[in-house]
Amino acid sequence: MKYTFRIVYPRAKLNIVAMILLEGSLLTSLSINQDNLLTYFISFLMLFLLVYIIAIIKRMFFTKLSITLGTDFVISSNGKKYESSRIESIYMSYKRIGFKVQGKRFVPMDLCFYFDKAQEIKGVEKLNEWAEQNKKEVINKLFQTLM
Repeated sequence: MKYTFRIVYPRAKLNIVAMILLEGSLLTSLSINQDNLLTYFISFLMLFLLVYIIAIIKRMFFTKLSITLGTDFVISSNGKKYESSRIESIYMSYKRIGFKVQGKRFVPMDLCFYFDKAQEIKGVEKLNEWAEQNKKEVINKLFQTLM
């Protein structure tokens, strides 16, 4: 028995706005700066931020984000299959959900998500059922992700 739910990339719009503001401030700093070494460093940071913005937009609009809950496994939005034995617990912070993998300090980005608004109630219900079946603890706490 598998359940597949549409998910939303967490904080994507906030990340895009923050990166655009940072890009603008670096552009202003670049136009004022006279030091060659600092100019190269700022240019490198601007290029890195531009690639990051493009990656977020690509993931947000051009990939079908979903999470699949199987009887004893989870398939992430990247298509990776995680057996329930590898999952330590499930973190929930408001509507944000993350599967904590054993031996890892941070929640992997592909296991951090929000349910789509149309499927949120059913998704949380099935997630709690899955956690109960696989004897995983659902913990309400803030958590960090690692890209």
